[in-house]
Amino acid sequence: MIGATALLTASASANNGCHDLWFTRNLIMDRAGYCFGSQLGQAVFDNGDCKGKQVSLDADATQLVDRIRALEKKYGCSVNTKGKQLDVKDISIRKRLTDLPIVDEFPKGCLGWQGPTTPLYAGQAISPAVLAEIERGDYISFKHLPVGDWTYVTVADPDWTIKGGGWMSATVNESSCKAWAG
Repeated sequence: MIGATALLTASASANNGCHDLWFTRNLIMDRAGYCFGSQLGQAVFDNGDCKGKQVSLDADATQLVDRIRALEKKYGCSVNTKGKQLDVKDISIRKRLTDLPIVDEFPKGCLGWQGPTTPLYAGQAISPAVLAEIERGDYISFKHLPVGDWTYVTVADPDWTIKGGGWMSATVNESSCKAWAG
């Protein structure tokens, strides 16, 4: 499902990547009914509908959790679960996704979208669940691995204040943006 090779070398990058991996792994667990005991888990997720500490995952979710745990181990991730915040700016958007993204080792940004208005979906399928749209002039952050023809992105103002996000099904080439970063 996910072909990830994330190389999180710089400490800031490693911290952000580790927070992202922790969030995705634990969002899967939250959706399965896991009851969080840590301060961070309780701050980020709602235990109101939890079922316990032993939860069942389907095969796809198990594979994704195993992949994330392997990446966390590879990069020596250690998220402080005694804290109350993660360095993940799009948590509210990601909680609405049906398909979860994996952080990419080579993030990039589109500075000034030049393409048509483009819908962003909750998952890797064109469906009624449009979460946001990319509009002309928007800044787009590509921080997660593409899956087939789909890419999870966040959309921001020129000051990088996130205003939406979701999965896009489009080929983004050099001419799609005024400039590129990363």
